[in-house]
Amino acid sequence: MKKFYLMVFAAMLAFTSAAAPKQGTDAEIAKETSENELRYVGVFPDNVKTIAFISPASYPGSKAHRRGIVLIEKAGYKVKVMPHAFTKPEKSKQAKAGASRYGSAPLADRLADFYAAWNDPEVDMIICVRGGRGSEELLKNLDWSKLQKRPELYFQGYSDVTLITGALLAKGYGHPVAGPMAGGLSGLRDPFIAEMKAMYHGEAVGPYKLKALVPGDCSGLPLTGHLERLTRLAGADFRPDTKGRIIFIESVRATPELIREQLQTLIDRKFFDGAAGVVLCQFVKCGKAAEVNAVLEEFAPKFGVPVYRGFPFGHSSRCAAIDFSRKVVIKDNQLTFPAVAKEK
Repeated sequence: MKKFYLMVFAAMLAFTSAAAPKQGTDAEIAKETSENELRYVGVFPDNVKTIAFISPASYPGSKAHRRGIVLIEKAGYKVKVMPHAFTKPEKSKQAKAGASRYGSAPLADRLADFYAAWNDPEVDMIICVRGGRGSEELLKNLDWSKLQKRPELYFQGYSDVTLITGALLAKGYGHPVAGPMAGGLSGLRDPFIAEMKAMYHGEAVGPYKLKALVPGDCSGLPLTGHLERLTRLAGADFRPDTKGRIIFIESVRATPELIREQLQTLIDRKFFDGAAGVVLCQFVKCGKAAEVNAVLEEFAPKFGVPVYRGFPFGHSSRCAAIDFSRKVVIKDNQLTFPAVAKEK
């Protein structure tokens, strides 16, 4: 009998361990493989001395979120972690959000951190700690009159933060950049750290070989985003102008059918009208690759612009940083960010 109970207990323990969320559950996080703790030295522009970290969306509960901040500090930057960046969600709201995956700190705290980081004259750059959910709620309650325009202030994030970078572009605030957040910095592969540095320092980035779904050379400034968040952005009063822009799209944990619905929503909301091109990036944990590709190939001709597939941007350790002010050129199925001419 004792042996029987021990077997039952072992089985329950194994089930509990398997059910427990792991660091890899958050698709923004990848396993750290580099031992170089100084790998972010000099990555950001020379005028960036102080970097603030905020959590505008979900609570960052992984060690990787704090680890990314440590790496930035070791790189020689002055770090300001906003007071509520690691405030845990209220239990009732956390449960409502679905376990703890997407729970967020109280809205008032997230707003306070946003205002404080943005208006701090010492802060040269803001990096979001995590995406998840919550950016839309923050934006709907954000008082833009409390923010200085600050076109020189870099603001980096992606995933749910798509809504914020898009709103900043639409409102003409700050200098939005789509790229890894604190939780993704420790696991970002070295070549993409090097390319982030090139992106921020105005050096040439690429070329990247792409697959043409709808051929055609094109160029323009970029606009990037998580597919589902782009559908929300397209229907918001802080929708950015897509005219002349090349739109980079990624997604995570969306079924092929859901991807189909979201692409149709963007078409219905005329999000691609006037755009210069579309680049379909990484679709991570979205089911069978063949089914996802079939949907993308089905919809590509409906966008009315050149469409390409295969740029490394999205929820993985291969995530490029994309400065919304850097020109993109796609020619002969190759994508490049040409070097920026330096002022004499």
